[in-house]
Amino acid sequence: MALAGFGSDLSCGKRLTTGRMVGGRTLLAEAIWRRLTTPRGTLSGGAEASAYGLDLAAYVGAVGERIAEAALPSIVEAELLKDDRIAAVSVTATAYRADDGTARIELRLVVQPASDLERFPLTLGVTSAGVELIGGMP
Repeated sequence: MALAGFGSDLSCGKRLTTGRMVGGRTLLAEAIWRRLTTPRGTLSGGAEASAYGLDLAAYVGAVGERIAEAALPSIVEAELLKDDRIAAVSVTATAYRADDGTARIELRLVVQPASDLERFPLTLGVTSAGVELIGGMP
């Protein structure tokens, strides 16, 4: 089962990287990042495409960090479980102030792929301005 059944694709984390193919956990991690940074309703292609995505930065900007800290674990889990490559995911959120005073949410995910791949962690930093990968990229 090549690349744990997920196949391969061009790397497309923050931008399309021409010629850089990824597979396995890296492919799944990039798909998670894209799903959590794509505003719902921006993809065309029917009901499934219109239900894809969760714009984390816009959500935090709209509700504030304390409400986001409480609500995001279940919202992110529900969004990620729409991907049939993910068997389970646990999410914790912690609100804090960065050194520059910016309100941030740190999302810690532990992803269990629906394949023979071992589970892996991802940590995302979320502000009202954007989402960055802090750690755990396989």
